[in-house]
Amino acid sequence: MKIDVFSFGVFVFFSYLCRVKIQIAKIVIKIEKIVCFALTLMCAMGLWAQVVAGGSKMSPWLLEQYRQQQTAVRQHGGPLRVQDRPVMKYMLALVSSTDGSATVKQKGGVVWQDFGHGICAAFLPMDSLGVLDQSDAILRMEASQLSAIQNDTSAVILGVDKLASAATPLPQAFTGKGVCAAVMDIGFDFTHPAFRNADGTSRIQWFWDPMAPDANDDVVGVFYTSPEQMLLARHCINADTDNHGCHVMGSMAGNGLDGHFVGMAPEADIRGAYIPLGHINEEFLDHFADYVARHIGIDLPFDDTLFDVELSNVVELVELYKIFEAADAAGQPCVVNWSFGAAANFIDDLSLYEQVFNQLVGPGHIVAVAAGNDGGMMTYLKKSATEPLDHTIYYKSAQKPFYAFDIRGEDNTPDFILTMTFDGLEKTIVFDTRAAKDAASKGEEYKDSILLPKPDKWDDATMGDYVQADNKLMVYFMPDKQAGGHIGYLALLMLPESYAKAPDILGRLQIDTPVGLELINDCRFPGKTVFSNKNHVNSRGCNVGTIGAPAFLDRAITVGAMHHRTEFTNVNGEPATYIALGSEEGHLTSFSSCGPTVDGRIKPDVVAPGHNILSALNSFYKKNGDDEATKKEVTPLAAYRARHYGRDYAMWAMSGTSMATPITAGVIALWLQAKPDLTPEDIHGVIERTSHQPEPDFSGTDKNIFYGWGEIDAYAGLLDILGLPTSIPGLSQHQPQGVTFRMTDGRLFIDGAADGTPVHIYTTDGRLVTATRLAGGSITLPAGSPAGVYAVQVGTLGSTLIRK
Repeated sequence: MKIDVFSFGVFVFFSYLCRVKIQIAKIVIKIEKIVCFALTLMCAMGLWAQVVAGGSKMSPWLLEQYRQQQTAVRQHGGPLRVQDRPVMKYMLALVSSTDGSATVKQKGGVVWQDFGHGICAAFLPMDSLGVLDQSDAILRMEASQLSAIQNDTSAVILGVDKLASAATPLPQAFTGKGVCAAVMDIGFDFTHPAFRNADGTSRIQWFWDPMAPDANDDVVGVFYTSPEQMLLARHCINADTDNHGCHVMGSMAGNGLDGHFVGMAPEADIRGAYIPLGHINEEFLDHFADYVARHIGIDLPFDDTLFDVELSNVVELVELYKIFEAADAAGQPCVVNWSFGAAANFIDDLSLYEQVFNQLVGPGHIVAVAAGNDGGMMTYLKKSATEPLDHTIYYKSAQKPFYAFDIRGEDNTPDFILTMTFDGLEKTIVFDTRAAKDAASKGEEYKDSILLPKPDKWDDATMGDYVQADNKLMVYFMPDKQAGGHIGYLALLMLPESYAKAPDILGRLQIDTPVGLELINDCRFPGKTVFSNKNHVNSRGCNVGTIGAPAFLDRAITVGAMHHRTEFTNVNGEPATYIALGSEEGHLTSFSSCGPTVDGRIKPDVVAPGHNILSALNSFYKKNGDDEATKKEVTPLAAYRARHYGRDYAMWAMSGTSMATPITAGVIALWLQAKPDLTPEDIHGVIERTSHQPEPDFSGTDKNIFYGWGEIDAYAGLLDILGLPTSIPGLSQHQPQGVTFRMTDGRLFIDGAADGTPVHIYTTDGRLVTATRLAGGSITLPAGSPAGVYAVQVGTLGSTLIRK
């Protein structure tokens, strides 16, 4: 019998979260609790005696939430009540069952989305999770934390400017027309000119805002189903707090602003959804609580029951299902952009999540996912079996009292001895895994502490009063149940807040035992443990093992970020940059997360420009509700401004794998226009055959953990999809540099090429239509040429595709 980290998570829950808010029926009820920090209270409550129940059907994160809920009930002396009314707490989870969700409904669960194959997304009553866990009809229950956002030259680099441009009427062949380009994100401005047609109508065809007031009793939030509704809505809920989604959508499929900074697929039909990310204001969760209250299928013991709902990553799959459903109804292939994710860790077990994702993607259903922005932080460390470990620990996020890291080895982690020392303190802490397991089997704590010198000043009102009162740095070491039932170890440090300030060095680790181990920051705790200086950057962003979920998914197109634009000129005529990087132009950005994933997959799949990307600014954004603060933030990063429809709009810079992903998704939209039934495997194949490696070190054919298959090439990918390298063997695989194409009255003008340059035009099946030379900067297409796509070879300058 082994104690796991979930019991300790309860302590963290009570000691760190002193204010609990429950939002029901659009009323926020604040419950103030003064919680004793004494660890002896934990022992009295018997928390340390809770053991890992072998064979639980709950994923580790969901099991942790369940145990916290049960401890809250015991701490409260019975079911939680607010203003003398009983509270039912619900968690959104995936459920796999054998009885069509009958057991889920019987126990008070509310099915939100049926995915088929015996799997659904359901709001589960936390008090019933233990009973559901014992039911023969329930095969698995799974949930994890909400994701967070992963925070132009791009078109030129990728060759998209030769494929399409909204600035002039062009003969270019592929613009995303007839394809659904969808974005799940936050901070949308539906009125921006980047998302409008020339006549001012909206290009956004459909949008789900689950945080908006419910349209009716059968839905959460509002489904906008026409361009007219989009302009009436003007923006998504909470649009004044963020810019992210508007920028992402503009890069993927925007028209630009007055022809400036056009997106990858400027004629695609746009769809989207507001997705809850990170911390959610309680006022928005009332929609979900109301939905549960309206759809619960059992009689409640009390008529005045309040409902409290907590969301999870499962909302991502529900929204993805709805977007694909809307695209299918319109008869369009669809690529969806996910510029969000969670940190890599050993705890999440997302096998059911991956199963549902794999069901949803397929022919004409593609998802591009951001690799993440943790490449500049060494949150993962590997120890070989033959070498001792001697490594300094740093921490990120000052004023956080809890820091933790997880340790695992092959199979169930072998025994080892861990030594920890701390800067400026003489005592050495030594932990032995055998002693930790022995203590856990007895329901005892395995800990040590160091008495700290009294600080000059501390604030008694801050969190961590108990720790500060004892003035100790506390260290706990315990067995920890990880993904797949694997047993590893958790090392948790509780640092008095009076000391969680300036120092970068938190301590030093030493493991001499000859065993192979992996260490990773535990993202369940507010502080971040890193194994390199928090300002560490390099030319390749090469801190490995930093790709988390959902970027790890095999059938996702996982995208890293390239550094191509070190600075740009802003509206004041000044050089500007979103963030200063240590990486080199033409290399991976220093923040881009790298593989392998924690389960050994080689990711990312591809890279694209992701630094100083210029795209649409949400005109409703207001930093901290302050106009002056907004101006101070936005103006230095704005590259172009214009006034339309009675509002001021701008295009501005952002950096991140969040920015690289919509560029890739927009390119995929062009590919789907060429072949609407492309599968994720087809996309991977095109990327493998046509991308190029930015560094000579990776010029071979193997996929690597930094660039994947290399930087995406929109044009080479299209040629590959159309089969032109085979049908037209002499066709250049690159487009002419410094050359533009335009069509007027049946004549094809090729600006930038000299008269006398030979021009060959082919059909996509390889038939030669004409062979001529450029005269007066143009050629005449043969009379009677049918409408369609043609390949144009311009001497030795290169080739392009046009649509007649």
